[in-house]
Amino acid sequence: MADVRAIALCRLCGGDVLRPIVDFGEVALGNNLQETRAGALEAARYPLVLMRCGSCGHFQLGHAVDPRLLYATNYTYLTGVGASFVKHLDDYAGWAVSKGLLPKDALVVDIGSNDGTCLKMFQKRGHRVQGVDPASKPAEIANADGVPTLNMFFGADAVAKIGAGTVDYVTSHNVLAHVDDLTLTFASIYDLLKPGGVFCFEIGYFQEVLTNNLFDTIYHEHLDYHHAEPLARHLTKLGFDMLGFEVNASQGGSLRTLCRKTGQGNIAPEAEAFLARERDAQVNNKAFLEDWRRQIEDKMARVKAMIGERAGKRIAGYGAPTKATLLTKVAGIGPGDVAYVVEDNALKAGRFLPTSGIAISPSTRLGEEPPDALVIFAWNFADDIAAKLRGKFPKPVDLIIPLPTPRIVTL
Repeated sequence: MADVRAIALCRLCGGDVLRPIVDFGEVALGNNLQETRAGALEAARYPLVLMRCGSCGHFQLGHAVDPRLLYATNYTYLTGVGASFVKHLDDYAGWAVSKGLLPKDALVVDIGSNDGTCLKMFQKRGHRVQGVDPASKPAEIANADGVPTLNMFFGADAVAKIGAGTVDYVTSHNVLAHVDDLTLTFASIYDLLKPGGVFCFEIGYFQEVLTNNLFDTIYHEHLDYHHAEPLARHLTKLGFDMLGFEVNASQGGSLRTLCRKTGQGNIAPEAEAFLARERDAQVNNKAFLEDWRRQIEDKMARVKAMIGERAGKRIAGYGAPTKATLLTKVAGIGPGDVAYVVEDNALKAGRFLPTSGIAISPSTRLGEEPPDALVIFAWNFADDIAAKLRGKFPKPVDLIIPLPTPRIVTL
């Protein structure tokens, strides 16, 4: 296919020994929401295979889809929709300031800045900001809200527009799993920073994915699945000092990586202690990795059974995140199981989930057609959703939360 290419080399170290971990077969693009059910059922599918580098241990997909298909045309995710993530970004900006990582009136650049939510948190603390994002709709929203945003892919051209060596602080959140040329991106970030400038980013932590079986965070937009050791090895070679790693609960489990441009490539004791703990975790456990597919199938069979136990009742879904496409495929969930899905994001309402063909409606539909049960596809926001819906229905409603562990919460 012209729109997809096989990846033969490790995207971090360049090693040529890539071993498959789990193969999900041909899967539709999760953000390619369609305007008709027929279009959703016929949406193009692409290989989705998770590989591991035999040299440095980095995890990545075995194929890359043309990024223009992923981001530049039909991309509908908005950072500002999830209340808990907005709070997380506010807390993050406060953390960065309290740690003394930014000088007064610092220039902060956010790579993959989306609708500008993160940069607003730095703006209100008195810092200058610049966003970079290739998705046209979120970038348009950010610019309209007063967050200057370059609507382009990040790389040498973006560095030239912003100014090499002019930036005090570079950040990104759940973005550096997405970029097509990872090594070029890291090198461009290094070029963008002033000497002594700070690079702090958050990404999905693959150790948390394994521990909690969050397989649905594997999709075509996420080309890389990070853990600390391969990152530390690569970033220190570029000339970053590794200052520390932290794990937080954001987006189902994220790794916050903190480093500084020094040209020396040192590893602080705190960062080294984290690396030592990680070497004994599931991310390096061969037996665990070989058994992972079975664990995934067992959990999805339980979710399907929870839905089946409510046959004859009205079952809807909440949230149409990218991850819902793979989850519905593996669990075998379609319109016969879930009548419709509601979304708070107006850009998604009125469309259909690819492959399953489940209709997406505005959240107001829940009041018009109260369900007996709701499958929470946006499970990482389950607490937010439960709090928002509690007391809103005339009868008890079961929330089926598929991950990390399938469970039911009754409102």
